[in-house]
Amino acid sequence: MAIDLSGNKRKGALELPKTATGFDQVFHAVRARKPRYDGKLPTEPRWRSDFVLQDIKPPTLKLQDFGYEAGELNRGYGTIDETALAGPTQLLTPEGVVSLKGVCDKLEAYAGSSEFIVTRRVRGADLMSPFINNMIRDRNFLLACSRMVGVPLIPHPLRTPTVQINYFEGRSGDEREIAKWHRDGMDYVFTIQLNDASEYEGGRFKYFQGRTDDFDGVTESDERIKEAPCDDLGATLFIHGSHMYHAVTPVTSGRRVTFVLSLFCPYFSSQDSNTFWHLAGDDGILATIPNWLRLKWPTKNPSIDFSLRAGSPAITWSDLQ
Repeated sequence: MAIDLSGNKRKGALELPKTATGFDQVFHAVRARKPRYDGKLPTEPRWRSDFVLQDIKPPTLKLQDFGYEAGELNRGYGTIDETALAGPTQLLTPEGVVSLKGVCDKLEAYAGSSEFIVTRRVRGADLMSPFINNMIRDRNFLLACSRMVGVPLIPHPLRTPTVQINYFEGRSGDEREIAKWHRDGMDYVFTIQLNDASEYEGGRFKYFQGRTDDFDGVTESDERIKEAPCDDLGATLFIHGSHMYHAVTPVTSGRRVTFVLSLFCPYFSSQDSNTFWHLAGDDGILATIPNWLRLKWPTKNPSIDFSLRAGSPAITWSDLQ
């Protein structure tokens, strides 16, 4: 029998709550505040392009495996945008992972609290860290990510939610730090594990292998609830975040840190899944308005225009061959 965060027993219910919708989502947007940052990040290592591993061939699932029809998916340029999940796999060298971990550990001092999706996190980390900024705009890195998914990707033009670092400390009862059941506003989401599973208890990545519109009423015993075994330091998992409900079980002891990166396919820009209120629920209304207008502004050449906005090289279809 599962127990919710308030301690009430609910037969068969999911252990973790689902994110707010409707009026409650608007309420979160009104309360959200801009992250604090004083610009005094301690010295960090330099990003190197050779931190990226080559010839990554992770196991994959397609969105059709989640119940979506091919006709519902983005398509163009001879490609169907159908990758639902890829990995876990190693994307960075051991030295690259250790360097990223050191940077994210230092940024924990700027972590804010939230009741919307993830309890404690840093948003907009690439705006704070030159290492992270250079990493996610490195051509080798973007090519590796693009090849995992099968579509050209660049850093998301919405800067604040592009890089989020999640921090979980082992706690009990109502003070547990959680990632609720949710789907992302972003389509292309990569998570890099920054602790080995031997360092903590709990903290399991769960996902619902079904359509998002079939999630309501799902119970803990539903066979469609799966786990992605991200146990190793540096384990990297891609999910098509907007098409998949997912959550992280509470860490009951130890410490778990994850680096979450949202990328963007400029060729499918008109089909981007972001909604205003989903973004505002994390960042607040005033912070979201200028970002939202920037994302939705009409473009004549999306691949070039969005690459310039993101400050990154343009990745093309021919690069994926």
